[in-house]
Amino acid sequence: MIITIARQCGCGALHIGEQLAARYDIPFYTRKSLLEMARAKGVLAEMDDFFEERPVDELQFAISALGHDEGPLHSRALDILSDMIGQSECIIVGRCGNYIFRHRSDLVSVFLKGREADRIRAVAAEEGVTPRKAAAIVHDMDDSRVRYHMYYTHLQWGNSADYDLCFDSVRLGTEKSVALIGQYIEGLGIRRKEA
Repeated sequence: MIITIARQCGCGALHIGEQLAARYDIPFYTRKSLLEMARAKGVLAEMDDFFEERPVDELQFAISALGHDEGPLHSRALDILSDMIGQSECIIVGRCGNYIFRHRSDLVSVFLKGREADRIRAVAAEEGVTPRKAAAIVHDMDDSRVRYHMYYTHLQWGNSADYDLCFDSVRLGTEKSVALIGQYIEGLGIRRKEA
């Protein structure tokens, strides 16, 4: 089983991912842990931009996208991540996971969203910043994720058709969000592989 979690900023994805990892006793990968895995495997140099989420050059993106209906040109990093994970069971936050692992039959892809005001409050509390600063963080991060996802997948980030579950995790809270995802997994009949 692989669970991928995409999210708007301020939706508690890390807490939800940690609880899911504990519940299913499978590894939990964030940007930082995947970066360390890439470094250990000697492939970090090929994935540097992928991990750094550098701002996408809009002109370069537009030029690279012209006439390429077969898919994104920037797939090397996606292929490397797919190879690093293979058929392992895990939970991945971000990194276009829903796209990379879309062909796995044991994929459960989740998109966490929330009302903007609720997410701003959550970020302000979590980061210990003013609501104004939190609003800037939320807007900047979400905008970055829109461009990042489009750059690597040519798909619209947050489009509900690209995920199994899309729900407001801020209103629901961490524990109930984990329970909802668990209920969905049970409904699908997906079972953990025996070690």
